[in-house]
Amino acid sequence: MNILKLRLFTIMFFILSLSNLVNAQCAGNDITIEVCNKDADVANRDYDLFSQLGGSPTVGGTWSTTNPENFYALNQNTGVVDLWRINNFGTHSFVYTNTSCNQTATVTINLGGYPGEDNVDGSANACGDDNSVNLHGFLGSNVDGKVQDFNGLWEEDPSTFTGFLEDNIFNAQAAGTGIYIFTYTVPDVNSCTGRTATVVLEVHPPPNAGFATSVNFCANDDFSPFTNFDLNGQLTGEDPNGTWSESGTNQLSDLNDSIINIQELYDNFGYNSFSFTYTVFPTHPVCEKREVSVVIDILPVLVGDIIADNICFGQDYVVDLEYDANLLHNGSFLIGYTIDGSPGVAAASLSGGIGDFIVDPDLVPLNQTVTLEITGITSVTPIRDVCPRVFVPPTTFLVASSIADVADICVQTDATVTINNILDTSGNFANGTFTTEYVLTRPDASTETSETFELAFTNGNATFSIAGSNFSDGGEYEVSPTILNTFPTNCNLADIFIVTPLPDAIQLDLIVDNNCDATQIDVLVDAPILPNGTYTITYDVTELGSNTVLTTNTINFTGGTAAYQIDVDALPLGNYTASVRSIQNDTTPCRLDFEFEENENFSRGGVPEAPQAAINQTFCLSDFPGGPTLMDIEVTAAADILFYDTLTDTTILPISTALVDGEDYFITNSDPLTNCEGTERIQVTVSFSNPNAPTSTNVNPLFCAEDNPTLADITIDVIPGSSVTWFNTDNTELAASTVLVDGQSYFAATNSGGCNSSERLEVTPTVITVVPTSLLADNLAVCGLDNPTVLALRSLESETENEVLWYSTETGGIALTDDVPLVVDTIYYAENYNTLTGCSTNTRLPVTIDFSDCDPENYDFFIPDGFSPNADGRNDTFFIPNIEVIFPNYTLEILNRYGTTLFSGDKTNPAWDGRNGSSTAPNGVYFYIINYNKGNSEPIQGRLYLNR
Repeated sequence: MNILKLRLFTIMFFILSLSNLVNAQCAGNDITIEVCNKDADVANRDYDLFSQLGGSPTVGGTWSTTNPENFYALNQNTGVVDLWRINNFGTHSFVYTNTSCNQTATVTINLGGYPGEDNVDGSANACGDDNSVNLHGFLGSNVDGKVQDFNGLWEEDPSTFTGFLEDNIFNAQAAGTGIYIFTYTVPDVNSCTGRTATVVLEVHPPPNAGFATSVNFCANDDFSPFTNFDLNGQLTGEDPNGTWSESGTNQLSDLNDSIINIQELYDNFGYNSFSFTYTVFPTHPVCEKREVSVVIDILPVLVGDIIADNICFGQDYVVDLEYDANLLHNGSFLIGYTIDGSPGVAAASLSGGIGDFIVDPDLVPLNQTVTLEITGITSVTPIRDVCPRVFVPPTTFLVASSIADVADICVQTDATVTINNILDTSGNFANGTFTTEYVLTRPDASTETSETFELAFTNGNATFSIAGSNFSDGGEYEVSPTILNTFPTNCNLADIFIVTPLPDAIQLDLIVDNNCDATQIDVLVDAPILPNGTYTITYDVTELGSNTVLTTNTINFTGGTAAYQIDVDALPLGNYTASVRSIQNDTTPCRLDFEFEENENFSRGGVPEAPQAAINQTFCLSDFPGGPTLMDIEVTAAADILFYDTLTDTTILPISTALVDGEDYFITNSDPLTNCEGTERIQVTVSFSNPNAPTSTNVNPLFCAEDNPTLADITIDVIPGSSVTWFNTDNTELAASTVLVDGQSYFAATNSGGCNSSERLEVTPTVITVVPTSLLADNLAVCGLDNPTVLALRSLESETENEVLWYSTETGGIALTDDVPLVVDTIYYAENYNTLTGCSTNTRLPVTIDFSDCDPENYDFFIPDGFSPNADGRNDTFFIPNIEVIFPNYTLEILNRYGTTLFSGDKTNPAWDGRNGSSTAPNGVYFYIINYNKGNSEPIQGRLYLNR
């Protein structure tokens, strides 16, 4: 137990000890009083309990009651009770507590009942549709401030008994109209005689507007039979004393009028919805009026015609719709239709009397006339009712599948044109002879129209030929026949076909690796790809002079390009001939030649192997300050390399010869021992590369240091497909991720295909560094009760050159405006921002907020001296307003008079609900100890009063 609690306990112990010594009469003696007719005396509104105490009570104490029903009737300081506000007969106790002697005395009142005033003069009324009539409202409640007791007994008089009374609630709806008598009785209380009040309740019949039936018309209906339309005919079960009303149509002349003119409604307002209301007023104001509405809907209707053209299969089956726009609104609709009785639905957008929709092609058979009929319409947008009947005559149309077909052919070959599904003028498959012509379109887009000729059709089908002399060139042709006196189908009667030229013949070639000393012979084959079949390729090597065949072989080849080798390295020195032959057995379209042969002579000797080099070599001029020469060509050879200007030139070029852009050079080699030059020269084509220098619209770009800019951030323009290579002043290549240095020059070259431009672009960036801001302090003391905002943080700023931005995050986020409220337990960060350059500092300075800088005297800070935990929603807990803001680390302790702790609280548990663990603390005086735990604020103690 801390010193403060020990001190408090000592005080309480002293008080308890002293209470045994003081005069036992300081609170007076208990007394029981009987008050029977409390309502008969207005003085009972200020009934003085203190004057009723026995003994010699002394003033200064307080009064309490354990009955929450009496709490507001009692003045706890004066002991004056308003008996008229105690609305329950029976026993009521009031306790007087005098803390100066720690004594109590109880005044017990046996209170007689008050049943309220009789209500028998006809002022108690209820409506026959009310199933919960509260009878308490008829007892003359609050007459001169008097209210009947609530714990009496309601009963039905036997003469009007219904059985529909439950407590104080009467079901007038079940009982029906009539007059009913009820008694309300408060019983005897000790010597106080019970009393009874009588209520005569009249239940009045509720009005009945009946049931209304609405009517639908279509906008094109004949309204002449409805010029005297009686709205009463649309009601059933209604009271006859009702009146009719409407809004805006002027059809009703007065409240007695029920006749309207449907023809006038349509003439004046067109298709629309019209509402007429029948109102029945009650016979007594306790009931409410009743209304029903008859709705006359004149619905928009589809009246029009449809047009469906004869079309060709594969096209959209579009149906055009023309309709009367005066009878149907614009919008999106679903159109129901049938094709020869098969149903379908299509979406349609209708506006201004026209529209269209697309028929489902799966419902339409080909090459026959079908009947299309619209069967219904539904409005989609705007959503509204539409007349279910449509007035659109059916139409007919035909979908044809007429087609022309031509097979691919070879040049100079007749083309056969097949025409199918042609219809005669009656829509039946054509039979007989029809006048025909055609247009032939060649690959060069030129056209030729044939002379007319008679073509015989059987069941819609026919064929004719076009002479092969029209197809001297290969390519894509088109034939467009025209047949006169047939059904108009809109079909594109045409076909595209391919005329294939004669295929390239097989190409055979023999290449001896070195005529001086051959070791290998390459057999090269270039043959068209075969759709089927194979090539039979035979090769052999024959010794010249003796004609002896030394090597032979056969290869099966399936087409394309290939190379095979004949190994002659083992042959003895001498002269030879190599032969290769091909016999084709394929069925390639349009092929004419099938047998080929190629021969090549060679010798066996000391010829060096041919050099090896890439046939196309590119030289980047930036790598050769003086320009490239022959010695810069990359060649691999086992002997001396020789350069020639042409394939057959005999003049050897000097090795220092400067290369020429786009020039071809021919290379061979020579064996220095045998002086035998290779028989094969390889060709190398050289090309120079020097991309254009890069450009930029800003060679002095500006960057912010906080963005860590790199070379990749500099905008450089290069030719499409190229990139940028960066160098420093020492010509050292730099990576694009190199971080920029303020004021340092960098040099950009265009890199195209790995070659850098010889010219470079100098770029000198400016990198602006903003230093972190300085603050007067790293914390800010404010009072949270003032609802401080970011504006309060401005008091910490000492920056003179830059703008300070405030954030609630250490990185990222959005700068806070001055009106943003500060949030508890949030760290705020200050960042320097240069408004001229848009650059900010890399780091933000943190600031913590202390929300407890509050002077208690300036705010709503007080310690209550009592509370009433009776669950009435007012003053149900003991708590100290604003203490958690002013003293965030405070602790609260509640003790009883014996020093036992009943409650420990802080800002997470600030309110005592009057409980001692799982039990309820009794009424009385309790003590509190508050440790503020802030600065030099001393703990305080005090007492409070718990009164339920």
